[in-house]
Amino acid sequence: MNWTIHATVPYPMLENPETARLLAGNGVGPEIYLSAKTLDSLSPGHAEKTAESVRAAGVRSVTFHAPFEEIWPGARDEEARGLAVRRLSQAISVAQVFRPLGIVVHGGYYGWLYDFDADKWFKPALRTFREVAEAAEKAGVDIFLENVFDEVPDHLLRLRNALGSKRIGYCFDAGHATLFSGLPLHKWVEAYGRDLREMHIHDNRGQRDDHLPMGEGSINFRGVLNASLEAGASPILTLEPHRREHFHRGLAALQALLPEIR
Repeated sequence: MNWTIHATVPYPMLENPETARLLAGNGVGPEIYLSAKTLDSLSPGHAEKTAESVRAAGVRSVTFHAPFEEIWPGARDEEARGLAVRRLSQAISVAQVFRPLGIVVHGGYYGWLYDFDADKWFKPALRTFREVAEAAEKAGVDIFLENVFDEVPDHLLRLRNALGSKRIGYCFDAGHATLFSGLPLHKWVEAYGRDLREMHIHDNRGQRDDHLPMGEGSINFRGVLNASLEAGASPILTLEPHRREHFHRGLAALQALLPEIR
């Protein structure tokens, strides 16, 4: 199987041509993180220039990660929910320039925040993602819902089913599931099935969201990747290093493992 490998890159780092050359030289595409600050300052001309330089460096595919700090799609405060819609719509608007394979968006359910009553999150989140899905349809880009504090995949499954849009898929973050879910990781993958479009690859030891290179924590990525194939999925595999040296170690570990996944 020919796996597509990406790595998280904050947009400002792409302004340095060396970043795109490093990625292309390793056969890796960027998952471009678009912060709120970036989106507010990014002009169409600047985005076009950056996209051209990325393509010129030989990068073959791109994904986005939408803003997530202080972004709550299921906010019951309508002003807060409106901010989420605006930020996510801003990220979608840049898609026409970079033509990403998809945009990762946090679903935003957190049991402690909603008194473990998923309906309190679901009703406003459904309104938010209906607007987001409509914008995605117009832009011709897919949205990948990512688990963060979710204990089970049920709420994201329910959200996608209610939206009924083929533009909506899933991004499974095994690191987050290890920290916040008691469910075996392969159960998440089985639940998402063929709609699993992306997987975040970073490790931890079950205590903090360390974002370690694969193999330096306790997560069984061999099992998770095999489960994705058994589920009929072929997700983009996205490294999420927080240090440059972690990129190289994580990529080497992933490339060593992939030939063993069948």
